[in-house]
Amino acid sequence: MRHEGVVRVKWTREELKAVREALEITPNFEGRLEAREVVKVALRTPRMRDVTIDLDLAQRLGSRIVPIDAPTAMARAKLLLAVRGPRKRGIAETMQAAHRPPAYAPPLSAPPMPAPSIAASAAA
Repeated sequence: MRHEGVVRVKWTREELKAVREALEITPNFEGRLEAREVVKVALRTPRMRDVTIDLDLAQRLGSRIVPIDAPTAMARAKLLLAVRGPRKRGIAETMQAAHRPPAYAPPLSAPPMPAPSIAASAAA
């Protein structure tokens, strides 16, 4: 979810641990210490709530995390989804369902006639 420059991500505890480990091996980048602090506070909370991250920090963090295992990849995917929004999959406006060609179009002309067989020509 996005609210005025803030991103909320619903990470599981396993994903938070994976992000913490990924931050430890990630080279320095602007906001790394702040990201470590956000993850540390989120891990200390007794009940899991959405992790709230600044939008700029979330964009930098999403581009810096390297998915080395499944929880890290899922945490990165959730973060990028929260930053970029859901992917829009649908029919383009120029190709709406009413204007699509039919799946099977009948042939425009009749099929060619087969050549007369030799038996038919011998009977004549």
